[in-house]
Amino acid sequence: MSSRVRRLPLCAAFLTLTLVGCASERLSSTAPPGLRLSGNWALDPAASDDIGQAVARLRTQIDKALRLARRAQPEGGVGDAMRRRREAPRRDSDETAGGGGQASAPVELGGPPPPGAALVQEFLSNVPGSYLTITVAPGSFSVASGNALQQYSTGVRTAVELGEVNAEQRSGWQGRKYIIDTRPEWGPAITQSYGLAPDGNLMATVHLHGQGIDTAVTLHYRRTKQAPAALLPSNN
Repeated sequence: MSSRVRRLPLCAAFLTLTLVGCASERLSSTAPPGLRLSGNWALDPAASDDIGQAVARLRTQIDKALRLARRAQPEGGVGDAMRRRREAPRRDSDETAGGGGQASAPVELGGPPPPGAALVQEFLSNVPGSYLTITVAPGSFSVASGNALQQYSTGVRTAVELGEVNAEQRSGWQGRKYIIDTRPEWGPAITQSYGLAPDGNLMATVHLHGQGIDTAVTLHYRRTKQAPAALLPSNN
């Protein structure tokens, strides 16, 4: 959930590129009756996908996509997207995603980041944490996780930054799930969804897809009275 909102005018060409994908989502601005997503949620690691396995799968897909792009043409496709997204500086300590995810391998100081490192970090930064607070209100949907609070305006197309790439984001209801669809100017898109499993627990999915990339992780959460630490009342 790392995209930063920037309400900017979009050029016609960019709108043509991104809205084709968004239009197919058929997102509604009205929540289905009787659906209760609001509340505090705690991660159930045993029922959730393994984040480390998802990252390994993503790295394999990136390597394959880069090889195919190099064979096809010097510039373009996911290979060009990797270069344009710019490899973000990495910390010298392990980074974990959300709650319970495995850390990605650190990069030695002074050495170049591995191919696709920025895309891997982008995927991980959108994976929710161990505790969530979801608030559903007319026209809005918000997710608090750790120190991050993401607020979405239902049915509104918004210009955002995905890493260092301009993107368009649209969110809304699709059946009994809330969908956040973020489509960058180039490179794979990110689709997040929040909905209830048959047992009443929360399912949160992050899906990175497009240009040879198709990796998803689904986390399950149980209702809890405990709020994320950053949202607990302070005595100060």
